[in-house]
Amino acid sequence: MKTLLVLTFALSTAAAATAQTTYRISELGTPNCAVTAINDSSDVTGQCDGVATVFDNGVATTLGRLPKGTYSSALSSNAAGVAVGVGDNGDGRPRAELYRNGTVSDIDASAANAYAIRINDAGVIAGNYLKGFGTCNNWSASIWTEDAGKPGSFRRTDLQPYPGGDGKVRCEYASAANQGMQVVGWVQNSLFGQMGAFWNNDAKHTLALLQPFPGDWSSIAWSVNDLGLAVGDSHPPFGSRPVMWGTDAAHTATDLPLLSGDNYGTAFAINNVGHVLGWSAYAIPGTWNVGPGRFVVWRDGGVFDLQSLLDTVSGAGWTITNVSAINNLGQIVGSGIHNGQAVSFLMTPAAP
Repeated sequence: MKTLLVLTFALSTAAAATAQTTYRISELGTPNCAVTAINDSSDVTGQCDGVATVFDNGVATTLGRLPKGTYSSALSSNAAGVAVGVGDNGDGRPRAELYRNGTVSDIDASAANAYAIRINDAGVIAGNYLKGFGTCNNWSASIWTEDAGKPGSFRRTDLQPYPGGDGKVRCEYASAANQGMQVVGWVQNSLFGQMGAFWNNDAKHTLALLQPFPGDWSSIAWSVNDLGLAVGDSHPPFGSRPVMWGTDAAHTATDLPLLSGDNYGTAFAINNVGHVLGWSAYAIPGTWNVGPGRFVVWRDGGVFDLQSLLDTVSGAGWTITNVSAINNLGQIVGSGIHNGQAVSFLMTPAAP
């Protein structure tokens, strides 16, 4: 099944299914809200007026800030309704926050800066931890596990960078994690520059490099699904191509087709069905002059402009301006312009 998912995206757009799924789109919150993620209960996380917020059936509930906080934003929520995110405690510095039972807590007060980017259904949290200011080697991709004997107290496990090279530029950063706490992101090392990273969920959180597409120079992973399929971008000179890394031992990279006429893009989200979100654009060859991009979904054997998949009734008056996340039901959240007003949205497919 995993192999079939990868092979599906190797097909040309000409082989795409002719019956394209449409999406119903609806507003979320008010113009002062921004959304970041959606779980499989259709709970949407984000922020409104600079306060972490969750939307349940379209109804917004604010989650609060730390006692002296000036901002907060929820980045993930699990099946139990527990959310994590980022905010400050009055000094503007980001703190990894937990939103639970009407309270807000800093899960790692020892951090100089920290971000909590994912909480799974077991309550394990993935994110990034800054141990001190200076060179990039002060950042660590990290996993926090709650102490069963001390609720509210979390033990941090730092994920390891790629060994060797100049220690001052040896660093790593987490972009996403799945339910099993396989974590993806990127590592930097003087031996090879920047490369996508996949930390497995074994006892040692073994690191595997997500190699660029053959002939390219560098790579970054932005998302991983529960099967272990990762997506991101691979970088040839003056370029970016969307790729999927397989679950084989080598995590082989497969490039995803762009919209007709385009040559530049990225993939930033994937669900368990293998639907991938990203964007597609045209860049003048040999330059960084990249034209306007279009948000796309790879599914049903092809790549489709998301704007073109809005149904004619609910989609009237909408222009998609940003896409944030997709859940395993195929629902998509993001932001756009609706009848001249900037708002967040929920897109629900006619067929999963």
